[in-house]
Amino acid sequence: MSKSILRINEDIQRELSALLRNIKDPRINQGMISITSVNTANDLSRAKVYLSVYDLKSKQEFMKGLKSASGHLRYELGRALNLRHTPQLQFELDVSLERGSKIASILNELDKKKTLSPFEVSDWLKDHDNYLILTHKRPDGDTLGCAGALAQGLREYGKTVYVLYNPEATPRYKRFIDDYIAPDDFDFDHTIVVDTASLDLFPENAENYKDSVTLCIDHHGSNSLYADLICLDSDRASCGEIVFEILMALSGSISSVTAESLYVALSTDTGCFSFGNTTANTLYVASLLIEAGAPNKELNKQLFRTKTHGRISIESKLTSSIEYCFDDKVAIAFITREMIETAGADEDDMDDIAAIPGSVEGVYVGITIRELSSPEDCKISVRTRSPYDAQDICSKFGGGGHKLAAGCMIAKTIDKAKTALIEVLEEIM
Repeated sequence: MSKSILRINEDIQRELSALLRNIKDPRINQGMISITSVNTANDLSRAKVYLSVYDLKSKQEFMKGLKSASGHLRYELGRALNLRHTPQLQFELDVSLERGSKIASILNELDKKKTLSPFEVSDWLKDHDNYLILTHKRPDGDTLGCAGALAQGLREYGKTVYVLYNPEATPRYKRFIDDYIAPDDFDFDHTIVVDTASLDLFPENAENYKDSVTLCIDHHGSNSLYADLICLDSDRASCGEIVFEILMALSGSISSVTAESLYVALSTDTGCFSFGNTTANTLYVASLLIEAGAPNKELNKQLFRTKTHGRISIESKLTSSIEYCFDDKVAIAFITREMIETAGADEDDMDDIAAIPGSVEGVYVGITIRELSSPEDCKISVRTRSPYDAQDICSKFGGGGHKLAAGCMIAKTIDKAKTALIEVLEEIM
């Protein structure tokens, strides 16, 4: 960057700071505004202005206020700086301070909790017994695969352990926990939750256990740290990688039954190892699971290369529904209950269907809005690629997940949910 551009950046930052203090728009005057940096193009065509706002009540209204005032601010800036060409102003919120605050908050919470490594978890498991394992709502291959693997591994070690029945489990993955379902009279001492980031993801029949979770094993960075003991590694592509480390530390080996369940956990959370979250460690663990007896060929064909008539039909309806916006960088697809019924699809056919909008060439943010039991009850699935963050989008609606894949619920109709999402995307895009 040239010295002249650096000087212009400094001049714009100084003058804009003064101009913003005199703006009377209440949408802008929500809190203490600080311009953290300015980045002006070499041809002076535009200047990106990054702002941090303390005690900001509504980001959407703040950005709308800035958009309304941008013409006036540009005019006054031109008068003050006497530039041959006054750049167009592009305002963006600098969330680094906010993120830093969130990280500090998480670290403070972690200090209050007892955090364990996989090796420490294995030691803890050796010293205790009578476990009940819980999985999350709308269970996928990772949570059910982990539950089945952990139950099998602990039983092989001589422990008493069962898995709480999940009423939403579909036949695709239900078979991996069928042999471990807890009887109604099981008197357990400790609850272990796998692949579940927050209490609102507990299935309905697990409501009574929310206040007594002993151990949580998870890989979601959005984990709310609700358990007494935490084993959390957000760098892992799946929770199955963590469970593998725990079981290997526990007994030094795993059986073919355990390996099969863990292979399901890894492969489903990585799209058969094709998603961007796949790491060298993921592939290394997968290779060890195959060596231990995981039938990868059969599982890959069953889970990724075989589709029912219902799945083919609902995919066709979903792709036909896709709408593009933000210069085609965003693809939004819709699934109504009527579409599912007409297609003859079931819940198994919905597995990972949210990945389709994001697979379109040139799309950076793929969103699927699915109507659930009520017309005003929508499940949102977001898939992104760099530089966009799916978790940032879903966190605006109380959801979470990972940078490349996240989800949330919006209590609105499909059209109103789309409008709410687009308002958030306007800030991000």
